[in-house]
Amino acid sequence: MDGLPFIPGFRFTDITKRDHHLSSQFRWKNGYAIPKDKPTGIGKAPLDVDFMLYSKTLGTTGYNPTLTYGRAKDPPKPIVQPHFIMFDGKCLSFNGFTQQAITESAVDTFRVRRVKITYFLVDDTISVVEPIEENAGYVQGCLLKRGQIPNPHRKNRTWHWSDFNNGVELSFYGVVYKLCSCNSFTRQFLSSQGVEVEVDKPVPDDPYMSARRQQLLQQKKQQSAKLALKFGLGSRSIEDDKLKQFLENDGKVLRFYTVWFDEGSEPAEWKFFVLLYFMAYDLVEIYESKNMGKTCGQNPFPLFLGKIKLPKDWSNLPPNFPSIYLEPGNKEYEEYYQPKDFIIGNTIFVMGRRFLLYDCDPFTRDYFKDILQIVQPDPIQVFKPKENFPTVSKLVIPPHTGIGDPDDTRQNCLSLIPKAPKTLDFVTYVLNASKKLRYKLKMVPVYEVDNLRDFIMEYCIGNDQMSIVELSSKNSGFIRGRFMSYTRLRKPGTNVDEDRFYGTKDFAIGAKLHVRGSVFIIVELDLWTYNYMNENKDKFTQDAIDKAKCYLESKGLIITLPKPDVINQNSISREINLSKHNESLEDTVLINKNNQSNINI
Repeated sequence: MDGLPFIPGFRFTDITKRDHHLSSQFRWKNGYAIPKDKPTGIGKAPLDVDFMLYSKTLGTTGYNPTLTYGRAKDPPKPIVQPHFIMFDGKCLSFNGFTQQAITESAVDTFRVRRVKITYFLVDDTISVVEPIEENAGYVQGCLLKRGQIPNPHRKNRTWHWSDFNNGVELSFYGVVYKLCSCNSFTRQFLSSQGVEVEVDKPVPDDPYMSARRQQLLQQKKQQSAKLALKFGLGSRSIEDDKLKQFLENDGKVLRFYTVWFDEGSEPAEWKFFVLLYFMAYDLVEIYESKNMGKTCGQNPFPLFLGKIKLPKDWSNLPPNFPSIYLEPGNKEYEEYYQPKDFIIGNTIFVMGRRFLLYDCDPFTRDYFKDILQIVQPDPIQVFKPKENFPTVSKLVIPPHTGIGDPDDTRQNCLSLIPKAPKTLDFVTYVLNASKKLRYKLKMVPVYEVDNLRDFIMEYCIGNDQMSIVELSSKNSGFIRGRFMSYTRLRKPGTNVDEDRFYGTKDFAIGAKLHVRGSVFIIVELDLWTYNYMNENKDKFTQDAIDKAKCYLESKGLIITLPKPDVINQNSISREINLSKHNESLEDTVLINKNNQSNINI
């Protein structure tokens, strides 16, 4: 029956089977359908695959598992890092020294220079750096830049890390370096490569620097002992004494007047200086005096000596001091000038120059008298007073050349770089730029036709400039337009270098104006001008105000009212409109309750 196909007619039913329902293939959990672990057949009968009869075992003798599972994969190969990644940032560091011979010094024959040699494993390069030491007397820093260095003992080969070890001498371009110690990473790396690293040894000291350190220690001890005896410090340190000196004397400066006879200049002359002693720091500063002596033709640098502690003997230096290539500092000198050394009449030495103290200021005299209990002598007269002192010539402005304005000529004489002259006040101009006085002019006739010409003059109060415009006249033969642009007009008979211009006090009815060869007469003015004259009477003459008032009354432009006590105080205000006087003038008179007239244009 096993070989029969599973089609109708070829299978027999099991008469003992009662259940024929199809079992569910899913089970429900939390509202979700989940497949069963072991499915069952119809009527919960086991499936054929679950029977042992259907299981077949294959023979193990000729069975090849690669036919079923395929060829097994090879084990992964180890990842090998490249050289530039493995040794990136890794370097060997050695401390060593080199000896430099000295032939210029009679005390020392050689100098020991400490160096740090770094070997970079990534590209087999080497760099040599010397740590910077203060006041060593020679150039320090990078002695040999990073690069591959050829090995003189092996032809066509460079130095390798296997050649490095403590106690080994290396020759880099003719300079021999001896290795003394290395760091922990260098020791660990060389040991891992089978190199026996020698014990670290200290770098020998430089004989010059060791002697100098001892000398500095002795100087500090001597200074502390002197200060202890001078101020009774006891166990106090030098830093505490300096702080006390700063707090007590900050801002106190002693001023002395000195003179030096300069024999090197041609001709030899006396030069005067001012010496300042800063008590907070014991520093001295000297600058050249501007009030004494001859300063003409000299350099405009008044500072003669910057702030330093002034030594008494600048040539007294230690015997081992390298004065050939190193300048002395404050630590090399033993004695410095103190305030008690500056007495009027004494001579002090400033870097080999003799300076005579001949005077001091009142504060310095009081300080010496009250604090130091020293009375300064009277001032010394250094030179004989001359009876006839040379007069200083004043700056003379040359006459006007005729080109441009005289203000431009004066401004070019005052400064080397030409600048625009300042002829007005900016604030005054802004406040009065819109205020203009208007007058009607008549030209003094030279020809008969000039009687027909009328002009209007405007005077700007903001910048004191005036302009003249000609009005049109019938059959006069002259074109209407500007006769003179805005400018400051000079008075007749004045020099071009004198600042005498027409102003408000020169304008009045009947006054004459000389304008570039023509003569004009003021014949009329407007009401705004008259109102401005009453408000600013200090800018006009009383005669001009009276003439303007008479003129306006004659024309009927203003009305003279009776006294206030005659008029009823309860009168109603009224407005009087006056007819137009001419083409350029239009007036209105307003009488208020207080019987005061206001004139508006």
